[in-house]
Amino acid sequence: MKHLRNFAKQTQGFSLLEVAIVMVIMAILITAIGIPLATQLDQQKTKDTEKQLELIKEAIYGFAMANGRLPCPASADSAGRESFCSADSPAACGTELVVYSANGRCFASDGFVPSATLGLAPVDANGFMLDGWADGSAVRRLRYAAASKTVATITNVLTRSDGIKSATMASVTGTADYLYLCAPGLAAVPTTNCGTAQELTRLAPFVIYSLGKDVSNTSSDSANNQNNDIVFTSGGQTAGFDDLVTWGSLNTLFARMVQAGKLP
Repeated sequence: MKHLRNFAKQTQGFSLLEVAIVMVIMAILITAIGIPLATQLDQQKTKDTEKQLELIKEAIYGFAMANGRLPCPASADSAGRESFCSADSPAACGTELVVYSANGRCFASDGFVPSATLGLAPVDANGFMLDGWADGSAVRRLRYAAASKTVATITNVLTRSDGIKSATMASVTGTADYLYLCAPGLAAVPTTNCGTAQELTRLAPFVIYSLGKDVSNTSSDSANNQNNDIVFTSGGQTAGFDDLVTWGSLNTLFARMVQAGKLP
């Protein structure tokens, strides 16, 4: 009996040790698998967001083909619809309008994708399209900026109905700058151009972007996309910057509008 009791104790002891070893192995495996899995999920969210941005870009071109102008951005209070100023430049903007204003002056030149106006889905409860990291917060809304320019005395030439047609394509193309896109690596946040950073273009008629997984603006590159001016940062990920940014082309915009009969 004594031998049997000793054997039982040894068996129980070995079982507990085995359980402990198994738990340690499982913890190591979970850690090893969990990190790549999280990376894979982030990569998928990045891809989903990039697809959304391209879908929006095509919807904007389609809107221009149907309406002879670019849409204005949605404001935080416009329920996903484009919004306009009641007064034209250089007067104060005046009352916000969520129906088209003949002056074509956007209430917010840098705001949110006008999902409701473009007929895009899915959207959140407030009518805004969200990026791949959607968590219900407003910071996940996809953003959009349209260039505000006066060409050949036509104010808001890109967002005014038939504004490009009235100013002529040659005049619009000959204008020096619209929206600037800079490569990452800004030493400080610019407001009028790329400064010492590489300039990708200064002729973007519109920009669409997500703030990426990290929505902070701790780097100059990230802060540059959140300061409501005409300069944006786009490109590979750097420390403190993972925004996803794409932009339109004047040549593509003109070609689509010519195709639709909105430009001669």
